Amino acid sequence: MASARRAGTVARRYARALFAAARDANSLDAVRADCSLLSAVLVDEEARAMLIDPRFDARAKRTLLEKAFGELLHPLTLSLFGVLERRRRVSLLTEIPLAFGELDDAHAGRVRGDIETAHPLEDAARASLEAALSARTGHTVLLTAHTDPALLGGARVTFGGIRLDASVRGALDALQRRLLEVELR
Repeated sequence: MASARRAGTVARRYARALFAAARDANSLDAVRADCSLLSAVLVDEEARAMLIDPRFDARAKRTLLEKAFGELLHPLTLSLFGVLERRRRVSLLTEIPLAFGELDDAHAGRVRGDIETAHPLEDAARASLEAALSARTGHTVLLTAHTDPALLGGARVTFGGIRLDASVRGALDALQRRLLEVELR
């Protein structure tokens, strides 16, 4: 699941600096768009492999990135490329957009999570659950739907470090644990 992936500590540090600079420059929207663009491009395995490949030097990676994105990106994002090149950490661009998104979500009061169901979930049902969880938590809850036939029925929701399991599989597993704990005489 997408939300289970987390950026590393060093990438989060660079993302915090980028976020603070963007916030101070009143450019959060532009830098957020840049991070979305980078994330979309780096889904491609070849692009991702090139960034983490140590055979390419940092300057070549930066030059390639600037040629590909130069006119599309905000100056703050472009300056991040320079910092990463000088510190030989261009490969962190595979993680920084994710870390920036986490900071942006926290700043905006958003919590992302996943909902797993045995059968495809209709958008209206997902939106209804998001609204109910948002009202209950005081944060805007955004869920990504996944299908897992092993759940048999019901749903399992994970967000903000919380897991709510209302699936048939979860109920059967809980029943099995209780039965195994019962001492027979």
